[in-house]
Amino acid sequence: MASTRIGDFFNRRFFEIPKYQRGFAWEKQNIRELFDDVKEAIESNSNHYIGTIVLSKDSVDDEKFYVVDGQQRITTITLMMSALVRKLTKKDSDYYERFYVREDERFRLTPMSRDRKYFIDLLKGEVGEPQNKSQRFLKEAFEEIEFKVAAIPDSQKFLKSIEKLEVLEFVENSEGDAIRIFQTVNDRGKPLSNMEKAKSLLIYFSNRYLGKKLDNTINEVFSDIFEVYDDLKHMGEDLNITLIRNKDFNEDNIMRYHFVTFSNLDYDPTAAYVLQFLKNSLVTLRNEAKNENYRPIEDFINNYIDSLKVFFISCKEVIEKAQTDEKYYKLFVMLNLSATIYPLIVKLQSLKYLDQNLPSADKNKFTFLDLVELIDVRVYKTRGTDPKADIAGFVHSIDHRTKEEIEDWMRWFNARWMSKEQFHASLDGNIYGNRALSHVFICYCEHLQNKTFTIDELKKMVSKQPSVEHILSQTPKFSPRALGFRNAEDFLTFEHSLGNLTLLEKSLNSSVQNKSALDKVDSYGKSSFKITKKVGSEIDTNKGFTKVELKARTEELAKFCNEIWWC
Repeated sequence: MASTRIGDFFNRRFFEIPKYQRGFAWEKQNIRELFDDVKEAIESNSNHYIGTIVLSKDSVDDEKFYVVDGQQRITTITLMMSALVRKLTKKDSDYYERFYVREDERFRLTPMSRDRKYFIDLLKGEVGEPQNKSQRFLKEAFEEIEFKVAAIPDSQKFLKSIEKLEVLEFVENSEGDAIRIFQTVNDRGKPLSNMEKAKSLLIYFSNRYLGKKLDNTINEVFSDIFEVYDDLKHMGEDLNITLIRNKDFNEDNIMRYHFVTFSNLDYDPTAAYVLQFLKNSLVTLRNEAKNENYRPIEDFINNYIDSLKVFFISCKEVIEKAQTDEKYYKLFVMLNLSATIYPLIVKLQSLKYLDQNLPSADKNKFTFLDLVELIDVRVYKTRGTDPKADIAGFVHSIDHRTKEEIEDWMRWFNARWMSKEQFHASLDGNIYGNRALSHVFICYCEHLQNKTFTIDELKKMVSKQPSVEHILSQTPKFSPRALGFRNAEDFLTFEHSLGNLTLLEKSLNSSVQNKSALDKVDSYGKSSFKITKKVGSEIDTNKGFTKVELKARTEELAKFCNEIWWC
Protein backbone atom coordinates (compact mmCIF):
# COMPACT_ATOMS: atom_id res chain seq x y z
CA MET A 1 0.00 0.00 0.00
CA ALA A 2 1.35 3.42 -0.93
CA SER A 3 0.18 6.93 -1.68
CA THR A 4 1.29 7.98 -5.14
CA ARG A 5 0.71 10.85 -7.54
CA ILE A 6 -1.08 10.29 -10.83
CA GLY A 7 2.07 11.23 -12.69
CA ASP A 8 3.99 8.43 -10.98
CA PHE A 9 1.05 6.05 -11.09
CA PHE A 10 0.98 6.04 -14.92
CA ASN A 11 4.79 5.96 -15.31
CA ARG A 12 5.92 2.88 -17.27
CA ARG A 13 2.60 1.13 -16.76
CA PHE A 14 -0.13 -0.28 -18.95
CA PHE A 15 -3.51 -1.09 -17.43
CA GLU A 16 -6.11 -3.64 -18.44
CA ILE A 17 -9.68 -4.00 -17.18
CA PRO A 18 -10.23 -7.72 -16.45
CA LYS A 19 -13.14 -9.50 -18.10
CA TYR A 20 -14.90 -10.05 -14.78
CA GLN A 21 -15.13 -6.31 -14.04
CA ARG A 22 -18.24 -4.21 -14.54
CA GLY A 23 -18.52 -1.82 -17.45
CA PHE A 24 -17.88 1.90 -17.10
CA ALA A 25 -20.63 3.39 -14.91
CA TRP A 26 -19.64 6.88 -13.79
CA GLU A 27 -22.27 9.54 -14.34
CA LYS A 28 -21.89 13.25 -15.09
CA GLN A 29 -21.90 14.15 -11.39
CA ASN A 30 -18.91 11.87 -10.77
CA ILE A 31 -17.06 13.55 -13.65
CA ARG A 32 -17.86 17.00 -12.30
CA GLU A 33 -16.65 16.06 -8.83
CA LEU A 34 -13.30 14.94 -10.25
CA PHE A 35 -12.93 18.24 -12.10
CA ASP A 36 -13.75 20.03 -8.84
CA ASP A 37 -10.97 18.07 -7.13
CA VAL A 38 -8.48 19.34 -9.71
CA LYS A 39 -9.72 22.92 -9.34
CA GLU A 40 -9.40 22.70 -5.56
CA ALA A 41 -5.84 21.42 -5.90
CA ILE A 42 -5.01 24.36 -8.19
CA GLU A 43 -6.62 26.93 -5.89
CA SER A 44 -4.99 25.58 -2.73
CA ASN A 45 -1.69 24.78 -4.48
CA SER A 46 -1.71 21.39 -2.74
CA ASN A 47 -1.92 17.70 -3.44
CA HIS A 48 -5.39 16.17 -3.31
CA TYR A 49 -6.36 12.58 -2.51
CA ILE A 50 -8.97 11.15 -4.92
CA GLY A 51 -9.42 7.55 -3.78
CA THR A 52 -8.05 4.02 -3.74
CA ILE A 53 -6.93 1.81 -6.61
CA VAL A 54 -6.27 -1.93 -6.36
CA LEU A 55 -4.06 -3.58 -8.97
CA SER A 56 -2.72 -7.05 -9.63
CA LYS A 57 0.51 -7.72 -11.51
CA ASP A 58 0.70 -9.65 -14.73
CA SER A 59 2.77 -12.81 -14.32
CA VAL A 60 4.77 -12.21 -17.51
CA ASP A 61 4.75 -8.51 -18.44
CA ASP A 62 6.29 -6.31 -15.70
CA GLU A 63 4.62 -3.20 -17.12
CA LYS A 64 1.13 -4.71 -17.30
CA PHE A 65 -1.35 -4.38 -14.41
CA TYR A 66 -4.95 -5.51 -14.02
CA VAL A 67 -7.38 -3.02 -12.47
CA VAL A 68 -9.25 -4.88 -9.73
CA ASP A 69 -10.74 -1.68 -8.30
CA GLY A 70 -10.57 1.89 -9.58
CA GLN A 71 -11.42 1.44 -13.24
CA GLN A 72 -13.97 4.28 -13.17
CA ARG A 73 -11.35 6.72 -11.95
CA ILE A 74 -8.55 5.50 -14.24
CA THR A 75 -10.86 5.51 -17.27
CA THR A 76 -12.08 9.04 -16.52
CA ILE A 77 -8.56 10.38 -15.96
CA THR A 78 -7.44 8.80 -19.24
CA LEU A 79 -10.33 10.51 -21.07
CA MET A 80 -9.50 13.82 -19.36
CA MET A 81 -5.82 13.56 -20.29
CA SER A 82 -6.70 12.67 -23.86
CA ALA A 83 -9.00 15.70 -24.18
CA LEU A 84 -6.39 18.02 -22.67
CA VAL A 85 -3.60 16.60 -24.84
CA ARG A 86 -5.56 17.39 -28.00
CA LYS A 87 -5.49 21.10 -27.00
CA LEU A 88 -1.70 21.27 -26.58
CA THR A 89 0.97 22.21 -29.07
CA LYS A 90 2.33 19.39 -31.24
CA LYS A 91 5.48 19.05 -29.14
CA ASP A 92 3.70 18.90 -25.80
CA SER A 93 0.90 16.80 -27.24
CA ASP A 94 3.31 14.09 -28.42
CA TYR A 95 5.00 13.96 -25.02
CA TYR A 96 1.88 13.74 -22.86
CA GLU A 97 0.03 11.43 -25.23
CA ARG A 98 2.90 8.95 -25.00
CA PHE A 99 2.84 9.19 -21.21
CA TYR A 100 -0.92 8.98 -20.57
CA VAL A 101 -2.74 7.78 -23.68
CA ARG A 102 -0.61 5.49 -25.79
CA GLU A 103 2.97 4.56 -26.50
CA ASP A 104 3.28 3.84 -30.19
CA GLU A 105 0.32 1.54 -30.86
CA ARG A 106 -0.06 0.31 -27.28
CA PHE A 107 -2.70 2.14 -25.28
CA ARG A 108 -2.09 2.88 -21.60
CA LEU A 109 -5.58 1.65 -20.69
CA THR A 110 -7.31 -1.32 -22.30
CA PRO A 111 -10.99 -1.72 -21.40
CA MET A 112 -12.97 -4.94 -21.66
CA SER A 113 -13.15 -6.34 -25.19
CA ARG A 114 -16.78 -5.32 -25.80
CA ASP A 115 -15.93 -1.64 -25.14
CA ARG A 116 -12.34 -1.58 -26.40
CA LYS A 117 -12.82 -0.19 -29.90
CA TYR A 118 -15.43 2.32 -28.72
CA PHE A 119 -13.10 3.63 -26.00
CA ILE A 120 -10.11 3.87 -28.34
CA ASP A 121 -12.23 5.83 -30.85
CA LEU A 122 -13.14 8.26 -28.05
CA LEU A 123 -9.46 8.76 -27.27
CA LYS A 124 -9.07 9.78 -30.89
CA GLY A 125 -11.98 12.21 -30.56
CA GLU A 126 -14.35 10.02 -32.56
CA VAL A 127 -17.83 9.52 -31.06
CA GLY A 128 -19.79 6.50 -32.25
CA GLU A 129 -23.28 5.26 -31.43
CA PRO A 130 -23.28 3.35 -28.11
CA GLN A 131 -24.18 -0.33 -28.35
CA ASN A 132 -24.54 -1.07 -24.65
CA LYS A 133 -24.95 0.53 -21.24
CA SER A 134 -21.25 1.11 -20.49
CA GLN A 135 -20.68 2.68 -23.92
CA ARG A 136 -23.56 5.05 -23.26
CA PHE A 137 -21.92 6.11 -20.00
CA LEU A 138 -18.58 6.47 -21.82
CA LYS A 139 -20.14 8.72 -24.42
CA GLU A 140 -21.79 10.91 -21.77
CA ALA A 141 -18.51 11.12 -19.85
CA PHE A 142 -16.60 12.03 -23.01
CA GLU A 143 -19.06 14.79 -23.90
CA GLU A 144 -19.02 16.24 -20.37
CA ILE A 145 -15.21 16.18 -20.33
CA GLU A 146 -15.08 17.89 -23.72
CA PHE A 147 -17.36 20.67 -22.45
CA LYS A 148 -15.25 21.11 -19.31
CA VAL A 149 -11.92 21.10 -21.14
CA ALA A 150 -13.16 23.61 -23.73
CA ALA A 151 -13.69 26.10 -20.89
CA ILE A 152 -10.19 25.66 -19.41
CA PRO A 153 -7.92 28.61 -20.34
CA ASP A 154 -4.61 26.86 -19.64
CA SER A 155 -4.80 23.18 -20.57
CA GLN A 156 -1.20 22.39 -19.66
CA LYS A 157 -1.52 23.90 -16.19
CA PHE A 158 -4.68 21.89 -15.60
CA LEU A 159 -2.99 18.71 -16.85
CA LYS A 160 -0.07 19.23 -14.47
CA SER A 161 -2.54 19.63 -11.63
CA ILE A 162 -4.08 16.27 -12.49
CA GLU A 163 -0.58 14.79 -12.31
CA LYS A 164 -0.34 15.97 -8.69
CA LEU A 165 -3.56 14.26 -7.60
CA GLU A 166 -2.90 11.36 -5.24
CA VAL A 167 -4.32 7.87 -5.02
CA LEU A 168 -3.85 5.18 -2.41
CA GLU A 169 -2.42 2.25 -4.35
CA PHE A 170 -2.57 -1.47 -3.51
CA VAL A 171 -0.52 -3.72 -5.79
CA GLU A 172 -0.85 -7.48 -5.30
CA ASN A 173 0.88 -10.36 -7.04
CA SER A 174 -2.32 -12.25 -7.85
CA GLU A 175 -5.89 -11.28 -8.71
CA GLY A 176 -7.20 -13.41 -5.86
CA ASP A 177 -5.14 -11.48 -3.32
CA ALA A 178 -6.12 -8.19 -4.93
CA ILE A 179 -9.82 -9.09 -4.77
CA ARG A 180 -9.47 -9.81 -1.06
CA ILE A 181 -8.25 -6.21 -0.66
CA PHE A 182 -11.07 -5.07 -2.92
CA GLN A 183 -13.65 -6.33 -0.39
CA THR A 184 -12.93 -3.33 1.85
CA VAL A 185 -12.56 -0.75 -0.91
CA ASN A 186 -15.27 1.25 -2.72
CA ASP A 187 -15.05 3.35 -5.85
CA ARG A 188 -15.42 6.98 -4.81
CA GLY A 189 -18.94 8.09 -5.61
CA LYS A 190 -19.96 4.60 -6.76
CA PRO A 191 -20.62 2.24 -3.82
CA LEU A 192 -20.22 -1.45 -4.46
CA SER A 193 -23.39 -3.37 -5.16
CA ASN A 194 -24.16 -6.39 -3.04
CA MET A 195 -23.57 -8.51 -6.14
CA GLU A 196 -20.02 -7.18 -6.36
CA LYS A 197 -19.52 -7.84 -2.66
CA ALA A 198 -20.88 -11.36 -3.14
CA LYS A 199 -18.32 -12.01 -5.87
CA SER A 200 -15.53 -10.78 -3.60
CA LEU A 201 -16.80 -12.93 -0.74
CA LEU A 202 -16.82 -16.06 -2.89
CA ILE A 203 -13.33 -15.26 -4.19
CA TYR A 204 -12.14 -14.87 -0.61
CA PHE A 205 -13.40 -18.32 0.43
CA SER A 206 -11.94 -19.88 -2.72
CA ASN A 207 -8.67 -18.08 -2.10
CA ARG A 208 -8.51 -18.90 1.58
CA TYR A 209 -9.93 -22.42 1.82
CA LEU A 210 -9.80 -23.95 -1.67
CA GLY A 211 -6.28 -23.00 -2.65
CA LYS A 212 -7.60 -20.50 -5.23
CA LYS A 213 -9.21 -23.42 -7.07
CA LEU A 214 -12.39 -21.53 -8.00
CA ASP A 215 -10.90 -18.03 -8.40
CA ASN A 216 -10.96 -18.09 -12.20
CA THR A 217 -14.33 -19.84 -12.35
CA ILE A 218 -15.97 -17.25 -10.08
CA ASN A 219 -14.41 -14.40 -12.05
CA GLU A 220 -15.57 -15.85 -15.35
CA VAL A 221 -19.12 -16.51 -14.14
CA PHE A 222 -19.54 -13.05 -12.64
CA SER A 223 -18.02 -11.49 -15.74
CA ASP A 224 -20.72 -13.20 -17.80
CA ILE A 225 -23.42 -12.22 -15.29
CA PHE A 226 -22.43 -8.55 -15.26
CA GLU A 227 -22.34 -8.49 -19.05
CA VAL A 228 -25.78 -10.12 -19.21
CA TYR A 229 -27.10 -7.59 -16.70
CA ASP A 230 -25.72 -4.62 -18.64
CA ASP A 231 -27.44 -5.89 -21.79
CA LEU A 232 -30.65 -6.48 -19.84
CA LYS A 233 -30.60 -3.00 -18.31
CA HIS A 234 -29.89 -1.43 -21.70
CA MET A 235 -32.81 -3.29 -23.29
CA GLY A 236 -35.15 -2.40 -20.44
CA GLU A 237 -34.30 1.28 -20.76
CA ASP A 238 -34.70 1.25 -24.52
CA LEU A 239 -38.03 -0.53 -24.25
CA ASN A 240 -39.12 1.83 -21.46
CA ILE A 241 -39.94 -0.97 -19.02
CA THR A 242 -40.86 0.97 -15.88
CA LEU A 243 -39.31 -1.42 -13.37
CA ILE A 244 -35.98 -1.85 -15.17
CA ARG A 245 -35.48 1.74 -16.30
CA ASN A 246 -35.86 2.93 -12.71
CA LYS A 247 -32.54 4.43 -11.60
CA ASP A 248 -32.57 2.33 -8.42
CA PHE A 249 -32.91 -0.94 -10.35
CA ASN A 250 -29.60 -2.78 -10.58
CA GLU A 251 -28.16 -6.29 -10.50
CA ASP A 252 -29.03 -6.55 -6.81
CA ASN A 253 -32.73 -6.68 -7.75
CA ILE A 254 -32.17 -9.73 -9.92
CA MET A 255 -29.99 -11.31 -7.22
CA ARG A 256 -33.00 -10.92 -4.88
CA TYR A 257 -35.40 -12.45 -7.41
CA HIS A 258 -33.02 -15.37 -7.83
CA PHE A 259 -32.72 -15.93 -4.10
CA VAL A 260 -36.36 -16.91 -3.63
CA THR A 261 -35.82 -19.62 -6.26
CA PHE A 262 -32.60 -20.76 -4.57
CA SER A 263 -33.61 -20.74 -0.90
CA ASN A 264 -36.85 -20.79 1.06
CA LEU A 265 -35.46 -18.85 4.04
CA ASP A 266 -37.06 -15.50 3.13
CA TYR A 267 -39.82 -14.72 0.63
CA ASP A 268 -38.96 -11.00 0.39
CA PRO A 269 -35.19 -10.69 0.91
CA THR A 270 -33.15 -7.54 0.59
CA ALA A 271 -29.89 -7.76 -1.34
CA ALA A 272 -28.05 -7.27 1.96
CA TYR A 273 -29.93 -10.29 3.34
CA VAL A 274 -28.79 -12.41 0.38
CA LEU A 275 -25.19 -11.36 0.98
CA GLN A 276 -25.50 -12.25 4.66
CA PHE A 277 -27.00 -15.61 3.71
CA LEU A 278 -23.94 -16.36 1.60
CA LYS A 279 -21.61 -15.35 4.43
CA ASN A 280 -23.50 -17.44 6.99
CA SER A 281 -23.64 -20.48 4.71
CA LEU A 282 -19.93 -20.36 3.91
CA VAL A 283 -18.90 -19.76 7.51
CA THR A 284 -21.09 -22.67 8.66
CA LEU A 285 -19.54 -24.98 6.06
CA ARG A 286 -16.07 -23.85 7.08
CA ASN A 287 -16.78 -24.48 10.77
CA GLU A 288 -18.23 -27.92 10.04
CA ALA A 289 -15.23 -28.97 7.94
CA LYS A 290 -13.25 -31.90 9.32
CA ASN A 291 -9.58 -32.46 8.59
CA GLU A 292 -9.66 -29.35 6.42
CA ASN A 293 -11.98 -31.03 3.96
CA TYR A 294 -13.57 -28.00 2.35
CA ARG A 295 -15.28 -29.83 -0.49
CA PRO A 296 -18.76 -28.71 0.76
CA ILE A 297 -17.63 -25.08 0.32
CA GLU A 298 -16.60 -25.85 -3.26
CA ASP A 299 -19.93 -27.56 -3.97
CA PHE A 300 -21.92 -24.70 -2.44
CA ILE A 301 -20.08 -22.04 -4.45
CA ASN A 302 -20.42 -23.97 -7.70
CA ASN A 303 -24.11 -24.61 -7.08
CA TYR A 304 -24.84 -20.97 -6.26
CA ILE A 305 -22.97 -19.33 -9.11
CA ASP A 306 -24.30 -21.83 -11.68
CA SER A 307 -27.87 -21.20 -10.52
CA LEU A 308 -27.33 -17.42 -10.45
CA LYS A 309 -25.90 -17.34 -13.96
CA VAL A 310 -28.75 -19.39 -15.42
CA PHE A 311 -31.26 -17.07 -13.75
CA PHE A 312 -29.63 -13.92 -15.16
CA ILE A 313 -29.44 -15.42 -18.65
CA SER A 314 -33.07 -16.53 -18.50
CA CYS A 315 -34.13 -13.07 -17.32
CA LYS A 316 -32.32 -11.49 -20.25
CA GLU A 317 -33.95 -13.96 -22.65
CA VAL A 318 -37.40 -12.96 -21.40
CA ILE A 319 -36.69 -9.23 -21.82
CA GLU A 320 -35.20 -9.87 -25.28
CA LYS A 321 -38.52 -11.32 -26.38
CA ALA A 322 -40.20 -8.00 -25.61
CA GLN A 323 -38.15 -6.51 -28.47
CA THR A 324 -39.78 -8.68 -31.11
CA ASP A 325 -42.82 -10.43 -29.64
CA GLU A 326 -46.01 -8.38 -29.24
CA LYS A 327 -47.29 -10.43 -26.27
CA TYR A 328 -44.10 -9.86 -24.31
CA TYR A 329 -44.01 -6.19 -25.24
CA LYS A 330 -47.52 -5.68 -23.91
CA LEU A 331 -46.74 -7.67 -20.77
CA PHE A 332 -43.59 -5.74 -19.82
CA VAL A 333 -44.14 -2.29 -21.31
CA MET A 334 -47.90 -1.74 -21.21
CA LEU A 335 -48.99 -3.95 -18.34
CA ASN A 336 -45.75 -3.41 -16.41
CA LEU A 337 -45.45 -6.91 -14.99
CA SER A 338 -45.33 -6.80 -11.19
CA ALA A 339 -41.89 -7.30 -9.67
CA THR A 340 -43.03 -10.20 -7.50
CA ILE A 341 -43.82 -12.24 -10.63
CA TYR A 342 -40.33 -11.86 -12.13
CA PRO A 343 -38.96 -14.98 -10.35
CA LEU A 344 -41.90 -16.99 -11.73
CA ILE A 345 -41.63 -15.85 -15.33
CA VAL A 346 -37.84 -16.24 -15.32
CA LYS A 347 -38.03 -19.79 -13.94
CA LEU A 348 -40.66 -20.71 -16.52
CA GLN A 349 -38.28 -19.39 -19.18
CA SER A 350 -35.34 -21.38 -17.80
CA LEU A 351 -37.51 -24.52 -17.91
CA LYS A 352 -38.51 -23.65 -21.51
CA TYR A 353 -42.20 -23.79 -20.55
CA LEU A 354 -43.12 -20.14 -21.00
CA ASP A 355 -44.26 -20.34 -24.61
CA GLN A 356 -45.62 -23.88 -24.38
CA ASN A 357 -49.35 -24.52 -24.44
CA LEU A 358 -51.03 -25.51 -21.21
CA PRO A 359 -51.41 -29.28 -20.77
CA SER A 360 -55.12 -29.07 -19.86
CA ALA A 361 -57.26 -30.08 -22.81
CA ASP A 362 -59.84 -27.37 -22.16
CA LYS A 363 -57.23 -24.59 -22.06
CA ASN A 364 -54.68 -25.94 -24.51
CA LYS A 365 -54.92 -22.87 -26.74
CA PHE A 366 -53.36 -20.79 -23.94
CA THR A 367 -49.67 -20.75 -22.95
CA PHE A 368 -47.95 -20.44 -19.59
CA LEU A 369 -47.20 -16.84 -20.58
CA ASP A 370 -50.94 -16.23 -20.89
CA LEU A 371 -51.37 -17.63 -17.39
CA VAL A 372 -48.69 -15.27 -16.05
CA GLU A 373 -50.48 -12.32 -17.68
CA LEU A 374 -53.81 -13.50 -16.29
CA ILE A 375 -52.42 -13.66 -12.75
CA ASP A 376 -50.90 -10.19 -13.03
CA VAL A 377 -54.11 -8.63 -14.40
CA ARG A 378 -56.43 -10.30 -11.90
CA VAL A 379 -54.44 -10.72 -8.68
CA TYR A 380 -51.80 -8.00 -8.72
CA LYS A 381 -53.46 -5.25 -10.72
CA THR A 382 -57.21 -5.72 -10.19
CA ARG A 383 -57.29 -6.95 -6.62
CA GLY A 384 -54.14 -4.98 -5.82
CA THR A 385 -52.65 -7.58 -3.50
CA ASP A 386 -49.11 -8.99 -3.46
CA PRO A 387 -48.90 -12.59 -2.13
CA LYS A 388 -45.10 -12.78 -2.11
CA ALA A 389 -44.87 -15.78 0.21
CA ASP A 390 -47.00 -17.98 -2.08
CA ILE A 391 -45.00 -17.07 -5.19
CA ALA A 392 -41.65 -17.53 -3.43
CA GLY A 393 -42.60 -20.91 -1.99
CA PHE A 394 -43.77 -22.11 -5.39
CA VAL A 395 -40.80 -20.95 -7.48
CA HIS A 396 -38.42 -22.52 -4.96
CA SER A 397 -39.95 -25.92 -5.71
CA ILE A 398 -40.82 -25.41 -9.38
CA ASP A 399 -37.87 -27.43 -10.74
CA HIS A 400 -39.36 -30.57 -9.22
CA ARG A 401 -42.87 -30.10 -10.63
CA THR A 402 -44.39 -31.34 -13.87
CA LYS A 403 -46.03 -29.00 -16.35
CA GLU A 404 -49.41 -30.26 -15.21
CA GLU A 405 -48.56 -29.48 -11.59
CA ILE A 406 -47.30 -26.02 -12.51
CA GLU A 407 -50.49 -25.20 -14.40
CA ASP A 408 -52.63 -26.54 -11.55
CA TRP A 409 -50.78 -24.45 -8.99
CA MET A 410 -50.96 -21.25 -11.05
CA ARG A 411 -54.69 -21.72 -11.57
CA TRP A 412 -55.15 -22.48 -7.88
CA PHE A 413 -53.14 -19.38 -6.96
CA ASN A 414 -55.29 -17.18 -9.16
CA ALA A 415 -58.54 -18.61 -7.79
CA ARG A 416 -57.20 -18.35 -4.24
CA TRP A 417 -56.53 -14.63 -4.55
CA MET A 418 -59.11 -13.61 -7.16
CA SER A 419 -62.08 -15.89 -7.71
CA LYS A 420 -64.37 -15.51 -10.70
CA GLU A 421 -66.97 -13.90 -8.49
CA GLN A 422 -64.44 -11.44 -7.04
CA PHE A 423 -63.12 -10.56 -10.49
CA HIS A 424 -66.60 -9.95 -11.85
CA ALA A 425 -67.48 -7.80 -8.85
CA SER A 426 -64.28 -5.78 -9.28
CA LEU A 427 -65.04 -5.16 -12.96
CA ASP A 428 -68.49 -3.95 -11.98
CA GLY A 429 -67.25 -1.54 -9.31
CA ASN A 430 -64.75 1.29 -8.82
CA ILE A 431 -61.90 0.30 -11.13
CA TYR A 432 -60.23 3.62 -11.95
CA GLY A 433 -57.09 2.91 -9.92
CA ASN A 434 -56.51 -0.45 -11.63
CA ARG A 435 -52.97 -0.36 -13.09
CA ALA A 436 -53.96 -2.82 -15.82
CA LEU A 437 -56.52 -0.51 -17.42
CA SER A 438 -54.35 0.76 -20.27
CA HIS A 439 -53.39 -2.82 -21.11
CA VAL A 440 -57.03 -3.92 -20.91
CA PHE A 441 -58.14 -1.15 -23.26
CA ILE A 442 -55.36 -1.89 -25.77
CA CYS A 443 -56.40 -5.55 -25.80
CA TYR A 444 -60.01 -4.45 -26.33
CA CYS A 445 -58.89 -2.33 -29.30
CA GLU A 446 -57.31 -5.47 -30.78
CA HIS A 447 -60.60 -7.28 -30.21
CA LEU A 448 -62.57 -4.54 -31.98
CA GLN A 449 -60.17 -4.51 -34.92
CA ASN A 450 -59.88 -8.31 -34.98
CA LYS A 451 -56.09 -8.12 -35.14
CA THR A 452 -52.94 -8.29 -33.06
CA PHE A 453 -51.03 -5.03 -33.05
CA THR A 454 -47.45 -5.13 -34.27
CA ILE A 455 -44.53 -3.99 -32.13
CA ASP A 456 -44.29 -0.79 -34.17
CA GLU A 457 -48.00 -0.07 -33.71
CA LEU A 458 -47.73 -0.67 -29.96
CA LYS A 459 -44.67 1.58 -29.69
CA LYS A 460 -46.53 4.31 -31.55
CA MET A 461 -49.40 4.01 -29.06
CA VAL A 462 -47.01 4.25 -26.12
CA SER A 463 -45.36 7.30 -27.65
CA LYS A 464 -48.71 9.11 -27.54
CA GLN A 465 -48.67 8.81 -23.72
CA PRO A 466 -52.24 7.55 -23.39
CA SER A 467 -54.09 8.01 -20.12
CA VAL A 468 -57.36 6.74 -18.72
CA GLU A 469 -60.15 9.22 -19.49
CA HIS A 470 -63.51 9.68 -17.75
CA ILE A 471 -66.31 9.99 -20.30
CA LEU A 472 -68.56 11.70 -17.78
CA SER A 473 -66.14 14.11 -16.13
CA GLN A 474 -65.02 13.84 -12.51
CA THR A 475 -65.98 17.49 -12.02
CA PRO A 476 -69.34 17.43 -13.80
CA LYS A 477 -71.12 20.51 -15.06
CA PHE A 478 -74.23 18.48 -15.81
CA SER A 479 -77.25 17.53 -13.76
CA PRO A 480 -76.93 13.85 -12.76
CA ARG A 481 -80.73 13.45 -12.84
CA ALA A 482 -80.77 14.63 -16.47
CA LEU A 483 -78.57 11.66 -17.37
CA GLY A 484 -80.64 9.11 -15.49
CA PHE A 485 -78.87 9.11 -12.13
CA ARG A 486 -81.05 9.44 -9.03
CA ASN A 487 -78.82 12.15 -7.58
CA ALA A 488 -75.17 13.22 -7.24
CA GLU A 489 -74.43 10.36 -4.86
CA ASP A 490 -75.78 7.87 -7.37
CA PHE A 491 -73.46 9.30 -10.05
CA LEU A 492 -70.47 8.96 -7.71
CA THR A 493 -71.27 5.25 -7.44
CA PHE A 494 -70.70 4.87 -11.20
CA GLU A 495 -68.10 7.61 -11.73
CA HIS A 496 -65.07 5.28 -11.73
CA SER A 497 -66.74 2.24 -13.26
CA LEU A 498 -65.39 0.49 -16.34
CA GLY A 499 -68.14 1.82 -18.62
CA ASN A 500 -67.23 5.44 -17.84
CA LEU A 501 -63.58 5.01 -18.78
CA THR A 502 -61.67 4.95 -22.04
CA LEU A 503 -58.16 5.57 -23.39
CA LEU A 504 -57.09 8.95 -24.74
CA GLU A 505 -53.83 10.43 -25.96
CA LYS A 506 -52.20 13.08 -23.79
CA SER A 507 -52.45 15.63 -26.60
CA LEU A 508 -56.24 15.20 -26.71
CA ASN A 509 -56.87 14.71 -23.02
CA SER A 510 -56.32 18.33 -22.04
CA SER A 511 -58.80 19.51 -24.68
CA VAL A 512 -61.74 17.53 -23.29
CA GLN A 513 -61.46 18.17 -19.56
CA ASN A 514 -64.76 18.95 -17.86
CA LYS A 515 -66.66 18.98 -21.16
CA SER A 516 -69.93 17.12 -21.55
CA ALA A 517 -69.79 13.73 -23.26
CA LEU A 518 -71.41 15.19 -26.39
CA ASP A 519 -68.84 17.98 -26.55
CA LYS A 520 -66.05 15.39 -26.44
CA VAL A 521 -67.19 13.58 -29.59
CA ASP A 522 -64.90 15.50 -31.99
CA SER A 523 -61.81 14.85 -29.83
CA TYR A 524 -62.76 11.20 -29.40
CA GLY A 525 -63.02 10.91 -33.17
CA LYS A 526 -59.43 12.11 -33.55
CA SER A 527 -58.12 9.41 -31.21
CA SER A 528 -56.11 6.55 -32.66
CA PHE A 529 -57.73 4.14 -30.18
CA LYS A 530 -60.74 2.33 -31.62
CA ILE A 531 -62.31 1.91 -28.17
CA THR A 532 -62.51 5.71 -27.93
CA LYS A 533 -63.63 6.24 -31.52
CA LYS A 534 -66.39 3.69 -30.90
CA VAL A 535 -67.73 5.32 -27.76
CA GLY A 536 -67.50 8.73 -29.44
CA SER A 537 -69.65 7.49 -32.31
CA GLU A 538 -72.16 5.95 -29.91
CA ILE A 539 -72.41 9.20 -27.95
CA ASP A 540 -73.06 11.07 -31.20
CA THR A 541 -75.71 8.55 -32.26
CA ASN A 542 -77.49 8.72 -28.90
CA LYS A 543 -76.88 12.46 -28.55
CA GLY A 544 -75.45 11.91 -25.11
CA PHE A 545 -74.17 9.39 -22.59
CA THR A 546 -76.52 8.38 -19.80
CA LYS A 547 -76.54 5.94 -16.93
CA VAL A 548 -78.14 3.35 -19.21
CA GLU A 549 -75.31 3.55 -21.78
CA LEU A 550 -72.72 3.60 -19.02
CA LYS A 551 -74.05 0.41 -17.42
CA ALA A 552 -74.39 -1.34 -20.79
CA ARG A 553 -70.82 -0.43 -21.69
CA THR A 554 -69.58 -1.68 -18.31
CA GLU A 555 -71.29 -5.01 -18.95
CA GLU A 556 -69.81 -5.24 -22.45
CA LEU A 557 -66.24 -4.53 -21.28
CA ALA A 558 -66.58 -6.80 -18.24
CA LYS A 559 -67.72 -9.66 -20.47
CA PHE A 560 -64.64 -9.16 -22.64
CA CYS A 561 -62.33 -9.17 -19.61
CA ASN A 562 -63.88 -12.35 -18.22
CA GLU A 563 -63.32 -14.10 -21.55
CA ILE A 564 -59.73 -12.95 -22.02
CA TRP A 565 -58.55 -13.38 -18.41
CA TRP A 566 -60.66 -16.45 -17.90
CA CYS A 567 -59.34 -18.38 -14.94
